[in-house]
Amino acid sequence: MSKQTKGNFSKFMAGKGFYVALTFCLIGAGAAAWAAVDRTIDSIDQNNKAILDRASSSLPLSSSESNWGFPSLEEADKPQSGVSKPSASSSSADTSSSSSEASSESSSSSEPSEQPVQSPVLDFVLPVQGEILTSFSQGELVKDVTLGEWRTHDGVDIKADKGAEVFAAAAGSVTKVAQDTLWGQVVEITHGDGSISRYCGLAKDLAVKEGDLVNAGQTIGQVDSIPTEISLPTHIHFELIGSDGNLDPLAIIGR
Repeated sequence: MSKQTKGNFSKFMAGKGFYVALTFCLIGAGAAAWAAVDRTIDSIDQNNKAILDRASSSLPLSSSESNWGFPSLEEADKPQSGVSKPSASSSSADTSSSSSEASSESSSSSEPSEQPVQSPVLDFVLPVQGEILTSFSQGELVKDVTLGEWRTHDGVDIKADKGAEVFAAAAGSVTKVAQDTLWGQVVEITHGDGSISRYCGLAKDLAVKEGDLVNAGQTIGQVDSIPTEISLPTHIHFELIGSDGNLDPLAIIGR
């Protein structure tokens, strides 16, 4: 090679020739990298295939059980050995037994767990023995001879001598003792059935006090006077009060 040619080549390499050489180097490096990646992918595919082959050989699945481990519809419909189908009579008996048990449970649940507490039956007696001066008015207005007014008479007036003993009409507890301007000395007794007997016109000196327990026929006081019925002969005004209001004492006692 002549000196001129060498000089031209040197100028080329010093200029554009350097970039051409760099391009060839990059192409060569890329080809080498692609070859390495291709070999790696082939190796991975071969390993995966080997793993799948081993799994298939160790867990063979029949065509009838390849759907998530469940047999096909054709296999399920075939009769199975050792398995008996329930007869219609046994199914009916089971249904009848279930209905009977449900009915028994329903009836037992509807029954009350505890029997209701019944109120004691009381026998009432008149607090004094004597003539009935004024009867229970059943809610109707009657004329008060002392006040000259029309009003209901909510009890019975029983004639008795002043100082005569007054008795409890039934067993119970003394729940009220009061001095009333119209009815005089008043005693109330609450009984076991919730009813209340009221005695008006007693003397101030009583034989009982609030909180005392009394028996039927026990003395609670003596007859005195009633300001609002002073025009009548000496008597006791006697009332019976239930949950719905005043009751007819004579009807309750049976007179």
